[in-house]
Amino acid sequence: MQYDVTERVRDARAYFDRLLDERIAKIAELSGVPRECFIKINPADFLEKNKYQLIRSYEYQDLGRWIAANKKDDRTFLISPCDAIVETAAQCSYKANVEIWRTLRASKCECVPVPSELALDFFIRNHRQSLPPVRRTAVCYGLSYKRELVAVMLYDITNGAVRGGKTNYELLRLSIAKGTKIQGGASKLQAACEATLRQMGIDEIYSYSNATINSGAVYGKLGFACKGMEAGQPFVILRNNQITRLINLFPISTDKKLAERSWLKCHIGGNKTWVKRIGGTK
Repeated sequence: MQYDVTERVRDARAYFDRLLDERIAKIAELSGVPRECFIKINPADFLEKNKYQLIRSYEYQDLGRWIAANKKDDRTFLISPCDAIVETAAQCSYKANVEIWRTLRASKCECVPVPSELALDFFIRNHRQSLPPVRRTAVCYGLSYKRELVAVMLYDITNGAVRGGKTNYELLRLSIAKGTKIQGGASKLQAACEATLRQMGIDEIYSYSNATINSGAVYGKLGFACKGMEAGQPFVILRNNQITRLINLFPISTDKKLAERSWLKCHIGGNKTWVKRIGGTK
């Protein structure tokens, strides 16, 4: 049996369009970034095809390809209904250099190893995204300016579902103290991390960047090569237009069960994959 969800999709699109207008207005106000720099990611425009659901006059779009088609550059930010207002505003403000109040040179900073506890505390205070527990395998360096920790870079082995079960060393976080810009800071931290990883015998490193907020330009400057972009984890639009991750609906996440409930599977984020060969000693 095929369920006609055309009206359901129209209702969801209208709902999220209004929601995004309100959210972007708040983010623009808090960040100081002009409203025209924000682009809406309406989940109803990026549904996954479901053979049990019929959507009349609907063209299925791949979010990754949509983002790649010049939707994101250094001046624009793509906003979804799941983006937290305050945290997103802070990151957009930083990316647009609105909240920068001091500029330092990396040559004036000391590069030092940073204990995981100190790194996590720094990320909590200065970074938009949360971080999973840091293990003993982590490689972490920071920049100290006049005894103040002003930047931290952390590599660790990841093997979660998001990364496809890989066990490679990945650049998990690069975070700068709020209000601070460090000229050459990322390169100085990268050189220290690479030196340690190379001594450990690591010959290839990875990273994944959020393709909706970040352009990924910093990875290119650090010598990474972009190996493609994919839509992020799938989400589901429930009957009341609330959104949840597909994984949260297990075991009722089959296409047929989603269709029976008029639930819509969609994507609202994308990730770029970055790879760099550094050559190990082992």
